[in-house]
Amino acid sequence: MELELKHLRHLRAIANAGSLNRAATELVLPQPALSRELRRIEELLGRALFERARAGVRPTPFGQLILDYADGILARTARIGPALAQHRAQRDSALRVGWSETVLSGPLLRALETTGLGDRAEIRTAESTAEMLGWFGRGELDLAVLSEQCEVPLPANTGRIDLAEDPLLMMLPDWHPLAARHEVDLAELEHERWISSTGPDRCREFLARVCGPYGFAPVIAHYVPVSGPRDEIVRYQGDVTLVQASRPLAPGVVHRPVPGLRERTSHFLLYREDSPVAARAGLLAGLILDAYHDEKGGFDGPRAIPGELPWLTARTS
Repeated sequence: MELELKHLRHLRAIANAGSLNRAATELVLPQPALSRELRRIEELLGRALFERARAGVRPTPFGQLILDYADGILARTARIGPALAQHRAQRDSALRVGWSETVLSGPLLRALETTGLGDRAEIRTAESTAEMLGWFGRGELDLAVLSEQCEVPLPANTGRIDLAEDPLLMMLPDWHPLAARHEVDLAELEHERWISSTGPDRCREFLARVCGPYGFAPVIAHYVPVSGPRDEIVRYQGDVTLVQASRPLAPGVVHRPVPGLRERTSHFLLYREDSPVAARAGLLAGLILDAYHDEKGGFDGPRAIPGELPWLTARTS
């Protein structure tokens, strides 16, 4: 026999009633069954919990000690139900929004504000696309903007709206000999040290696939999170990496096009199809692009930095 919550409740009922008969009536139990249970509890604990009194029973000193512990446990247990109800209410009212390192995450928040959903947004950050997709698959996320260089399999009950795409550019330190050129041939970077992203998104395999046609496998010198200090590593360590064309240009580095590199980054909106926000996903997609347009000055135009690198290309289908 193990001590259970119901045993603690029965002990408290006996103490409150001062009688096994009255306690059994309140608990809707046969009195002999309650008596047998009390004896088993006392055998388990090794000492008597109640003693006879003139009008029934009363706790022994040891019994009172057990009751004091029981009261604390029962009080905390009683708070679980309301706490769970509050948690469910918050979960049901919150709009769970995934945040990733993409140029359209900020416009997503602005779109939510425009539609009056901003005050319901509960932001969750992930270190990888795989982690974010796992949240969607478990029903733990309602909405997110993601960016990927290859097609990703979607979890069940997850919708996708393509938003925009942009090319991949080479990021170099501004003091690198190739930084003076308007574009960089990938084959010339065979002997450079490369940066790859950590996590389960297989960034290293992607870099190997990109560099393979140019006759080399990249030497990975650093593995950093998606939100990690890659700009600083390039600037001060002199390493190189591929970046989205829409990535803001940091001091001390340059972004250069790579001729013949066909891989592009796709930016897309994911949403749970059983979420209340699903019916507004199309509206949100348009507002995200509008917000980006207002902030950056449009699509397909020159970037306001040396090199005239392109903005995102909005997807129209």
